[in-house]
Amino acid sequence: MRLKEQFRAAMTTAVSEGGRLPFLVNDMVIEEQLCQMRCSYCLTEEFNLLMDVPDARLRITTDRSQDWLEILDLYHEHVDAPILRLSGGEFFWLKGSTEFVKEASNRYETVQVITNGVFLNERRIEALASMGNVQLNISLDGHTLELNRHRLPPKQAKLHDVIMRNLGAAAEAGLQIDIQSVLTDANYHGQLEFAEYLRARYAGRTTLYFFPVRGDTAERMGPPPGDHLMPLVDRYDEFASVLPPRAYVEHVATQLQTNVRTLGCFVPATMAQLFGQGDVSACPHAWVKPMGNLVGDRSLLLDQYGSHQHYDLFMHDRPRFGFCKTCATPSDVINLYFLDRLTLEEIGSTHLYSGPKSQARLQELKERFRPTLCGATAAAAGVAGPY
Repeated sequence: MRLKEQFRAAMTTAVSEGGRLPFLVNDMVIEEQLCQMRCSYCLTEEFNLLMDVPDARLRITTDRSQDWLEILDLYHEHVDAPILRLSGGEFFWLKGSTEFVKEASNRYETVQVITNGVFLNERRIEALASMGNVQLNISLDGHTLELNRHRLPPKQAKLHDVIMRNLGAAAEAGLQIDIQSVLTDANYHGQLEFAEYLRARYAGRTTLYFFPVRGDTAERMGPPPGDHLMPLVDRYDEFASVLPPRAYVEHVATQLQTNVRTLGCFVPATMAQLFGQGDVSACPHAWVKPMGNLVGDRSLLLDQYGSHQHYDLFMHDRPRFGFCKTCATPSDVINLYFLDRLTLEEIGSTHLYSGPKSQARLQELKERFRPTLCGATAAAAGVAGPY
């Protein structure tokens, strides 16, 4: 039996009386093509979603938060998830974004917003901090302009000081902050110094997640194979206050040695990619053509989870999709937990999965998927070559 069918069978038995799938995360992307920055490794362009938007100014200046809430309502007709992970484009560039986060914070245990940090003004930071269950995930490749040269071309160099200032203000306001550092040929050598910078200023308030650039872009600007993160592995205890669990650091360090993924992935079993207009894709980290749209098919996720052909790309014993072979993301802490390389206490120490409902859902999914996970692990162990 194919792995996707095993996951579907396990999840189907878990559907509540109300017909809802017990997911872990609702990963929602809104206006993914609208961002004021032009990172040279941006995957939006790679997946052919970056388009000419003739009404871009109207989209930015029109409050469409009610439309997004209606999409959330459609999603939760057949899905239950304690966590909302929200991103763009640059979500805080959009009118009504802060108000939407406030409303969403009433519906979820935890809301995390992924942002480039440019629009985190004092009023917005104060509003987000007052919500109590909202976190930030700031995309930042290092503490210097040079380490961010693939994020900030010369014309946007002045934004570096803005982002660093806003990072400090958000940490001072008490917001929990994850930092996503995309490892490229510009910054792979500077992550130890970046960790030192964060430890000196924001220990206990920020967590540095690094992962290599993914997709076809990795061939052009990815770090060369090597032991680049081993100094952080060796000195983990010194930097634990600004690092994710040790197993995650070890995982990324190992992958960088060959630039080939060896860790199995079960993320599409726990979440999907929801777009602001209602489209749904099977994986939140490798966007493919949407499976459909919730507006026209309200039971889409319930019907297509684990059965749509796109799950063939992601839910085999071994990754068969080329993108997966170079992929690594902060969501790998879920994989490490499912594969018994992280304890519940360790994954609970992370910002995103610290809530009691999220902890209970993690336990529930791991127990429900246990036979499938054990089978996948055994199959992988018996196959020579990369997972």
